[in-house]
Amino acid sequence: MIERRELPVETLTVDTVQSREQAWLGDASDQQLAASIATDGLLQDIIVRPLDQVELGTENGSTQTSDSGPKYAIVAGSRRYYAAMEAGYETLPCKVVSADDLDAAWTSLVENTDRRELSEQEIANQLQLIHELVRPLDDPDTCPDCGTAVVGEDELLNHSEQTDCDLPGSPQQGPPASSTTGTDNDASADASVGPVSRFPTEQQALEYLAYRFLGRTDESAISIVEGHLRTAELPPILQSLFKAPDDRSEQERTAIRNYGIDAHARLGSGEGKSGTSREIVKLHETVESEVESDAVTPTDAVLETVGSLRFEEMSEQELRRTLREFRHDVTAELDETEPGAEQRAVFHKTLHKRADDIAETYEEVQPERPFKKVDVLGPDTQQHSRWHVQAMRQRDISGHGELVRELYQERLESLAEAQGWD
Repeated sequence: MIERRELPVETLTVDTVQSREQAWLGDASDQQLAASIATDGLLQDIIVRPLDQVELGTENGSTQTSDSGPKYAIVAGSRRYYAAMEAGYETLPCKVVSADDLDAAWTSLVENTDRRELSEQEIANQLQLIHELVRPLDDPDTCPDCGTAVVGEDELLNHSEQTDCDLPGSPQQGPPASSTTGTDNDASADASVGPVSRFPTEQQALEYLAYRFLGRTDESAISIVEGHLRTAELPPILQSLFKAPDDRSEQERTAIRNYGIDAHARLGSGEGKSGTSREIVKLHETVESEVESDAVTPTDAVLETVGSLRFEEMSEQELRRTLREFRHDVTAELDETEPGAEQRAVFHKTLHKRADDIAETYEEVQPERPFKKVDVLGPDTQQHSRWHVQAMRQRDISGHGELVRELYQERLESLAEAQGWD
């Protein structure tokens, strides 16, 4: 049931499952939102739930409320909440929903993603939060349907396929009504997480996340979810590469600049769909597994690589391919290198060679390259770009669009004549 109410601002607080990492910075963008709300009003309601329904981040799943303190937790709309207070609002239009932690976490993710307010880093961390709420805490030792003894998840899944046993929970319906695996006092469980339903297998948990987030459960969808979960495991400074520039702390900005990375740029599309984060994860994992930490630390390696190989003119597709090709190059070189100090020299030699090659390519094509959103590194594109510039000079045309229109019309007329069109 959803109830619409006008609530005093002092009765609201940000929910522990809110997906935005920093709801309010007070920067120019935030002030612009506050000014807009002051002028046009709050156009969308804040989504809240009663504070006594919050379990995550509270002791023993209990939340105490007082007559004068907050009574509702903001599930979605925390930035608008702060902006409205900045604009002088004393009450806010709210939709009060009844939701447990899992429902609230999904609501926050979906609402903010639809509004395009989440970075890839925030999406990754929100999916990790949901994953922590539904994943099994232990490897299964019995079938939850028939009680047959099994050893681990693979054996349970095989048992389920070969029998009529059904594992509780589904991607469409969510986790089972009550916990079927793990224990409340398990040492591996996060003590801040209250009693929640969990899937008996990790495979089910991943399929559930894929279905709720992407609407499907194929291998590609599960791979995307796993990529987000791995992004959430990156060191914070690497996660900050995917933040909006204004959301970064001063420490993060300084660290990024130290590696030659533009602190005003953001990796990824900003909507969690570009795949750049997965390439960053793979590079980090490659260095972590292939190189001794005394030679090159994975975090330093990733930051130095991005600072050396990313050019302002690059599209996201170009950057992903560049990172992937460098990872393949450096892996091949390291396979023939003895562990230790020599690995550092090989890493930097390979990186500098790749950076020099890219810089040379851009110098050949820039500054008049018209095809800025295609594969600039491919030889065909370079050739077409040179022809394009030569044609502009020959026809004394200054604009790319004007040349394209002329060539298009000439080609159509030629084709119509050859085909005998009226």
